[in-house]
Amino acid sequence: MPLAKSLVITLFLTVAWQMSSAQGILKREALTSMDRGVEAMEAGYYEAADQFFRDALSKMTKLPSNLAYYFGRNSYHLGKHKQAINWLNKYMELKGTTGQYYDEVTEYLELAGEAFRKQREEEIDRTQKQLTTQGYFDCPGDYMHCPLCNGTGVLITPGKFGAVYQTCPYSGLSGKLTCDEYNQYLRGELEAKKE
Repeated sequence: MPLAKSLVITLFLTVAWQMSSAQGILKREALTSMDRGVEAMEAGYYEAADQFFRDALSKMTKLPSNLAYYFGRNSYHLGKHKQAINWLNKYMELKGTTGQYYDEVTEYLELAGEAFRKQREEEIDRTQKQLTTQGYFDCPGDYMHCPLCNGTGVLITPGKFGAVYQTCPYSGLSGKLTCDEYNQYLRGELEAKKE
């Protein structure tokens, strides 16, 4: 019996050591990818940096705060302003005002926020011009998310005893509108579906 117990303990320790060793290798690979991403980003190769950062992220079990900063900064340079804002806010959530990159994060958050607002305003202007000149919005696909329920198919309103759930009167439970229905909605002509 002592021999069997000794073998089990030895086997357990061997497996634990191998797992620890494999995790160490994976962590080193992740850090190497992150370092390569930083080098690529600082050299202006933002697409390559994005791939390195994604590779690093896929190999990590915990998000290091500096990766959130690098990802956010790089996303800004790729023109992915909403993604940049999300990553930079994640850095602030992890580090607060005491983080190493606090000043840079604050600057990039301001830049990304302004760029995102400008991008949204341009989209709204384009849509308005398209509607006024053509009278019709050219949908990018066969369906659009219903603007009333945000594509969920359900409207949630506060009630006397908690939330009240109601099927969307325009899109039903699908949360989608055809392009024609979407245009009718934009013109205020779409009627609620009969249940």
